[in-house]
Amino acid sequence: MEYDIEKIGKEIVVGRFRELNDPYTLAGEAARKIAVAAVISIRGRQEPRVTVAATCRGVLAGMLLIDKDLVSTVIAVLSQMATIAQDANLDPADCMIWAMEGIVPIVKMSSDSTGDKVRDAIEANFMGAGEVFDRVFRTAGA
Repeated sequence: MEYDIEKIGKEIVVGRFRELNDPYTLAGEAARKIAVAAVISIRGRQEPRVTVAATCRGVLAGMLLIDKDLVSTVIAVLSQMATIAQDANLDPADCMIWAMEGIVPIVKMSSDSTGDKVRDAIEANFMGAGEVFDRVFRTAGA
């Protein structure tokens, strides 16, 4: 049984962040709260990888739907991965990869240049992580 964590994330963002000028920090915090609660409560029934990826995909999808900047959202969400890892007793590197696995499908749905912009921002904010994003981006859907 899979839990629809993606839908929860998307609905929270669309319902609460549409009118905000700077919803990015809140989007990251929402991703953290959803992921930690979901991982802890359904750990034995759903892999943490699925839960973290779905959370990030939902938050990004919601931000895309309300026409907010995906690059800023990605950085805000990825900035929460160490806290998610700590609070849910997960590996921080795994959480970053899982988050990217959730983020990539939404990035691919947006404009052609978004992937490059996201990669550059990830590399600027998380040294060495741009390469990981490239790998996930290239292999997504393959």
